Amino acid sequence: MTTPNPRRTSARGRWPALVAGSLVIVLIGCATTPSPFAPSPPAWPTASPAPSPSAGGGCPVKEQTGALRSNTLIDLAITSDGVSDLVTFRFGDVAPGPTGGAGRLSAVRPPILEGGSGLPVEVVGSHFVEVHFDGMLIANEAGEAVFVGPTSAKPSMLALRQVEMTEAFEGVYNFVLGYDGNGCVTLVEDAATKTLTVAIGH
Repeated sequence: MTTPNPRRTSARGRWPALVAGSLVIVLIGCATTPSPFAPSPPAWPTASPAPSPSAGGGCPVKEQTGALRSNTLIDLAITSDGVSDLVTFRFGDVAPGPTGGAGRLSAVRPPILEGGSGLPVEVVGSHFVEVHFDGMLIANEAGEAVFVGPTSAKPSMLALRQVEMTEAFEGVYNFVLGYDGNGCVTLVEDAATKTLTVAIGH
């Protein structure tokens, strides 16, 4: 693997595993609760019950944005708890810098484009959400990539079909999650393990 430029890393590559904890659950699109992307200092919301899906049988995703607890993304794992398929982002210690990390979760539609090149990226699924991280550290002082997790995966799961990193450039990470079914998309935060999980219901 080539040494990444401190201002740019490739959007394709690697995938080790991580088990996600769950302290707080916030429903995206199925409830009108505050975003789990907390302001600084963090003020993460409490759990909220899920209302019925929309009339069309699906569970629409409402965009949410806000500050993150860390500006270093170090890993990602794909697991399941039997009820939802989980994509867990793991963060490291806060790195010195002029800005902190910010996040956004939103529904997206094809064509899915790769950052930088603008070329279309095929992502499998009937529905898609994008997880966007900004103000993040991409590489350390030695030019080594900070994020060492996978960048492309097609897991054999009930809902989740694909996870694809579409950009890692200038402090930005974009991940697109393709999934099937009408399950709600949920965020689960575990401050103790420094993780933020996107859960896609079965």
